[in-house]
Amino acid sequence: MMDPSDPDALAIPQAAPAAAPARSDRIFLRGLQFFAYHGAKTAEQAIGQRFVVDVDWWHDTRPAAWADDIALTVSYQDVYEHVQAVVEDDPVQLIETLAERIAMRVLDHFPLIEQVRVVVHKPGAPITGVFGDVGVEIFRTR
Repeated sequence: MMDPSDPDALAIPQAAPAAAPARSDRIFLRGLQFFAYHGAKTAEQAIGQRFVVDVDWWHDTRPAAWADDIALTVSYQDVYEHVQAVVEDDPVQLIETLAERIAMRVLDHFPLIEQVRVVVHKPGAPITGVFGDVGVEIFRTR
């Protein structure tokens, strides 16, 4: 039974940050560049702009390494093609949505992947002022 006088009893539990799985073998693709029509502003959707995507994924690479067999791992070419399809095919307003769609596509199509990290950079974001980068980073686990 909860004691209302106990301040910890009323605390809202916080989700733990995503961490690498116990097997922390990681493969990554960085700096994937695509031209697409994502954005909340009409001009972004009409004119389009460059997006840069980083994808990291974790899975046990030992079976592939021991057998020296690509069929036992996740091909970065295959991942690239799935990311490209998501970025170039279906415009969305938010880069948060884009990152989520990339992560879900990767997890759905590659059963060996235990966790994925997706970063979407929007170097041409419509911001008044000087900036180096705008982006979103997400982690999703199976």
